[in-house]
Amino acid sequence: MQKESRCLSFGRTTYPFRPADRLQISAILLAGDPPFPECSRSSMPATERFSSPLPAFLAYLVAIFLAAALLSPAVYALLSPVYPAPPGRYFRRVLELSALLLLLLFRKPLGIHSWSDVGLIRPVLRPFLWGCLLGLASGLLCLLPLLLPASSGHPVGLRWDPASLGIWTGRGLLIGLTEELLFRGIFFSILLRGLGRLPAILASSLLFCLAHYLRSSPEAWKGSPTAFSGWELLHAHLAPILSFSWLDAQGLLLFAVGAALATAYLVTGALWMPVGIHAAWVALLYGLAARPGGSPGGLWSPLILTLFGVLLWIVFGQRRRGRVA
Repeated sequence: MQKESRCLSFGRTTYPFRPADRLQISAILLAGDPPFPECSRSSMPATERFSSPLPAFLAYLVAIFLAAALLSPAVYALLSPVYPAPPGRYFRRVLELSALLLLLLFRKPLGIHSWSDVGLIRPVLRPFLWGCLLGLASGLLCLLPLLLPASSGHPVGLRWDPASLGIWTGRGLLIGLTEELLFRGIFFSILLRGLGRLPAILASSLLFCLAHYLRSSPEAWKGSPTAFSGWELLHAHLAPILSFSWLDAQGLLLFAVGAALATAYLVTGALWMPVGIHAAWVALLYGLAARPGGSPGGLWSPLILTLFGVLLWIVFGQRRRGRVA
């Protein structure tokens, strides 16, 4: 009996696979050329061809912002008496929730058919602990200038506050899981299928950087919500991006963070190592750093995180390549 097989296209390369082999797709990517060159797009039935997910991805992003602009005034009017918060915070929470809920509508055009397509696979604990350890080591290196207050210009170095560190550890786990699911599990996976490895790393890192500049001033929206309040908030949140405020040292740091985490996802094929790394970074850079902004400024932290991403590729990528070969 002939085994059931299909062809899967990443970028411009087509790979054969059985439906049960979906978890090994990232490993095949790292292995280089497809192991069965006789499988080509021209030999595939029309129903088995995988079209590019990029048009659906762009429509998905537009729908997220439209949903946030339409729904955030109503959500603010409904919940602000119970949970007082600035309108901008409500807008960002609605934006994040819209990204997750709209995935249910767009998941098939985006090529997401199971939890494994967004990196939610087993094992969980071991790669997560590896991520925590790697995040701890690289995060401490990023904070190294804070140990030298005289030369770095900081009045104080690191602070030891067990309560603050514990709070940020919990926040780090929550932030790490939600942001990694969105930016690496969903965004990066889609871009990987549509663009290939290096362009997907660069594009997803840019999205990760720009998303952290979606902010508005407290004066962006005053008074009672109206039908146009959501559009005012949308314009206010996009203003820092459209004015290229992200072209600074903080933007470079965020881009390096996104690239390192995308590399961790690519070389492991799962979400758990990036979640561990991200959680450790949040706990360290905000729970221990003396500066309110976390990591010291300048080029030190982006350089460390860039080298960290390269080491991840060399160590874990070569190990993955060997297992596939």
